[in-house]
Amino acid sequence: MEKSKIAEYATVLGAALVLAYLAYVAAVGLYEIDNFGTISLKQFSGGEYETIKVYGRQFAWVFEYPNGTQTINELIIERGKLYRLELTSIDVVHAFYIKELGIKYDTVPGFTYVLWLKVDKPGTYNVYCNEYCGVGHYLMVGKIIVK
Repeated sequence: MEKSKIAEYATVLGAALVLAYLAYVAAVGLYEIDNFGTISLKQFSGGEYETIKVYGRQFAWVFEYPNGTQTINELIIERGKLYRLELTSIDVVHAFYIKELGIKYDTVPGFTYVLWLKVDKPGTYNVYCNEYCGVGHYLMVGKIIVK
């Protein structure tokens, strides 16, 4: 076999190994992104959390607790407890925005987004809609009360 053929095969094999490695890294990374909630549960809370559904609608935030109780523009949670917020929209695109906590998630009709929330400092945090959703957009202000 001549040297040029050996170099060609080595180049092809090297490129294939590099691409295989990148595919592996991407697959592991995507798995961790998709399962962050499960991983965070094991690491941070021992698996204990409460799920609260959050619906954006013109022009209010609706919070639904696990027992079915709903509140409008007010969510009361305990400090230091882990919550799984399932965000969606009933009508148009909204953005669930808590400036003090540095959280902003878009809510899109037909999609559910999961936000893991744990607040250690008691207080009241404003929840804004950070996406123009109609003429009453300025009214869409809620609050999270951490006790």
